[in-house]
Amino acid sequence: MAPTIGITTYHTHAAWRGWTEDGALLPWRYVTAIRDSGGRPVLLPPGGDPAEAEATVAVLDGVVIAGGGDIDPAIYGAAKHPRTNVNAPDRDAWELAVADAAIRLNVPVLGICRGMQVVNVACGGTLHQHVPDLVGHEEHTGPADGFGLHRVRVTSGNTVIGILPGGEFFEVPTHHHQAVDRVGDGLIAVAWANDGIVEAIESPNPAEFVVGVQWHPEQGDDPRLFEALVAAAETRSPEPLPTVLAGA
Repeated sequence: MAPTIGITTYHTHAAWRGWTEDGALLPWRYVTAIRDSGGRPVLLPPGGDPAEAEATVAVLDGVVIAGGGDIDPAIYGAAKHPRTNVNAPDRDAWELAVADAAIRLNVPVLGICRGMQVVNVACGGTLHQHVPDLVGHEEHTGPADGFGLHRVRVTSGNTVIGILPGGEFFEVPTHHHQAVDRVGDGLIAVAWANDGIVEAIESPNPAEFVVGVQWHPEQGDDPRLFEALVAAAETRSPEPLPTVLAGA
């Protein structure tokens, strides 16, 4: 049986087929990335409490915390930057609870862009709220309605360096204006852009698959992070039931 991978979603006002109402929304590339890597995707809409998050994560084999908007900086004890856009309190609370549950229950988790930031904040870390203030350019942000490219290098750790090229710069699809500042407890930074922005974090324990990447691998053509998540999730997935022969 393919491992079941939960993917968090937006809660947003959306329009389709002439209808306009609130919906649970996710770019389709996340779904195909998990399916193409051998997993069974299920969507995890915001709004549940921590007990629901824990019960949900407990029956999953892996979790993807997807990209999205800014996390409320009050959660990590910071004042709001003028460029920080806070508009998803239900998603903030839900994804932080999902990340916390996945880490405590040792369910493999991959955080993507905002999702990496969620994992970091769930572990007590903080964020830079506007990267251009630090680096003096907009390379990380990309176009307003799409993704740019910049270079990343993995130089340390165990998990990410075993999946992606170690020590070599490679291009990644990017669209973000916030980034990890203080790394959360139980995590280490393992990859950086050439301007010093942290681009990947992980658990230092090689027996745990807790990975966050600041870029958007679902927008590229390298499936290895998703394949590694699904492979880690397979160790939690139950073995298929034996076939019972008729008359046995």
